[in-house]
Amino acid sequence: MPNRKFTLTVKLMVAVLVAFAVLCTGNYLISYRTLESTVLKNILTTVNQSSQLINVAVASSSNDSGTNLHTLQTFFREMLNPNATSGIVYIAVIGADGSVIMTTNVKQTQLPAPDAAEDYVVAARRGMLNVRDLVLLGHNEVGYIQYGLATGALMEAMQRSQLNSLGLTTIVIFACFVALSLFGLHITRQLSALKLATQKIAAGHYELKMPEAGNDELGDVAHNFNLMSAAIETKVREVSDLNRELEIRVGQRTEDLVQAKQKLEENIKVLKGTQDSLVKSEKLASLGAIVAGVAHEINTPIGNALVTASTIREIVNEFSSQAVNGKLTHSALNNFLKLCKEGSQLVESSLYRASELIQSFKQVAVDQSSERRRTFNLAAVVRETILTLKHTFKNTPFTLDVDVADNIMMDSFPGALGQVIINLLNNALIHGFDGRTEGEIKIFAKSIAGDRVVIQFTDNGNGIDEAHVKHIFDPFFTTKFGQGGSGLGLNVVDNIVHRILGGTISVTSVVGKGTEFMIELPRNAPVV
Repeated sequence: MPNRKFTLTVKLMVAVLVAFAVLCTGNYLISYRTLESTVLKNILTTVNQSSQLINVAVASSSNDSGTNLHTLQTFFREMLNPNATSGIVYIAVIGADGSVIMTTNVKQTQLPAPDAAEDYVVAARRGMLNVRDLVLLGHNEVGYIQYGLATGALMEAMQRSQLNSLGLTTIVIFACFVALSLFGLHITRQLSALKLATQKIAAGHYELKMPEAGNDELGDVAHNFNLMSAAIETKVREVSDLNRELEIRVGQRTEDLVQAKQKLEENIKVLKGTQDSLVKSEKLASLGAIVAGVAHEINTPIGNALVTASTIREIVNEFSSQAVNGKLTHSALNNFLKLCKEGSQLVESSLYRASELIQSFKQVAVDQSSERRRTFNLAAVVRETILTLKHTFKNTPFTLDVDVADNIMMDSFPGALGQVIINLLNNALIHGFDGRTEGEIKIFAKSIAGDRVVIQFTDNGNGIDEAHVKHIFDPFFTTKFGQGGSGLGLNVVDNIVHRILGGTISVTSVVGKGTEFMIELPRNAPVV
């Protein structure tokens, strides 16, 4: 149900009407109570005076020989009021034993019961007050007098007076109500005009002016309203001008931002291409380091095999010369066979070592360059990758401990995994052991629930500052920039682990105690 809205005029008239009604009712009740109280007091005074007068009359008619009250009949009849609605209407004299001695204007058998003193007010309002009082009879006998005092006319007159007073008060109040209502209508008309003006100003008619009639408060309100309207109109023009200027500036800024956005997108494309190129360069640099290391490692067994082969050739030439000249002895034959056997074993072991290095490098190089997926043994891939980096640790005081279970088979990308191991090892050597004379790297791997593998890579090196830990996987972040660090090694690790191998990587580090990388991978890499 919608709320009913009352106008200010209605509210004002209702308030005035209620106020006048309350005032009229209060005035009537107060005046009625006051008049009634005065009349009742007068009635009680009349009762006392009448009792005294009758008592004196009875006492004056009494002597020592008795009481001759019948002589008072004429006097009592003169005291009685023939109108039964006011004054004393009957008188009776009663002996001490309760017998009725004399009555006037009432029969003995019809003598009403007297009213108690505490009931005089109620009896007076009823219209008849039956009073019984003590009286002195002859021979000093104490009897009673009883008379009836009619109050009906007095109470009726009092009510007529109250009604006349109420009517006069009502007329005066109604006249005041009409006058105040007319004045209120005048005020509410001006307020309604002010309300209409504010609505028009709210709709945009700022040129509207209120008539400034009269020198009262409403005139002042109209004047102040006109001043407010003019000020609002001025401010609206200023705001409109500012809005237009702001729109022009916003348009210019928007155009500038569009151009800046285009340039930024172009720069991002360039940077992304540069980043991809740097990442590829990082991979190729790692592969180049592997090539250099493997070439260095192969040089030793190949050199040993070459020297041994040359030595065997000289021994064979000398043996042939002895055989041609007939100087071949049994001891020389035995010595020749011994040297050939040792030489052949040395050549075989050297060539086997070279073959092993070449085979490991071939597998790592193929995996690194092709990034092809295949099924492999995790321990074998770790060993092959470390074998190609053995030269990196050969001339350093640092040790490498590998503990990888032999039964972990994976269907994943061995080249990407090898790149992760290479970058973590290089990071430990460049940053973890910088300025140290000893250190240890541990690689531990095991199977866990959910057909997954966890690889733990730890070192007891310098550790990473807490402020740098959250940035180490960011591209181009390095504390060795310009000193051999590109800032892409760990970023490459993070990308490979998440995007290619489908796993997660986390790092914990304590400065001065070392760093731990925890890698968790699925046995079966997701399809990329």
